[in-house]
Amino acid sequence: MSRRTPDRPTPRLRPWTIHQLAGAGSIAGLAALLLWPAFVAWPDQLRLPFVLLLAVAGFCGVAMLLITLRDIARRPVRGSRLRPIRAFDVLLGLALTVPALIELRAIVPDSLAQLGL
Repeated sequence: MSRRTPDRPTPRLRPWTIHQLAGAGSIAGLAALLLWPAFVAWPDQLRLPFVLLLAVAGFCGVAMLLITLRDIARRPVRGSRLRPIRAFDVLLGLALTVPALIELRAIVPDSLAQLGL
């Protein structure tokens, strides 16, 4: 006689919280910042890791901005204690997004030209 295990629901992907995005984006941004001097010295060898780190940082920054804007649109008045938190989220989101996208804009066309595309 075999024992049957109960059916377990399949795990669903839960949306990331703004804190998780801030952590992952900050780590990716700092790693890209530390990798930048080596990328300048050896661009061919470090192009992919550098671009991936920039893309993760930029994605996290944009996602933080979208979550914050959605929260503001849904609940515009939430008290004075939340204003500094929202301001921090917007500033960190911009700090992750703007430099990452500027650098990606400079790197990606050069990469495509080297590939002959």
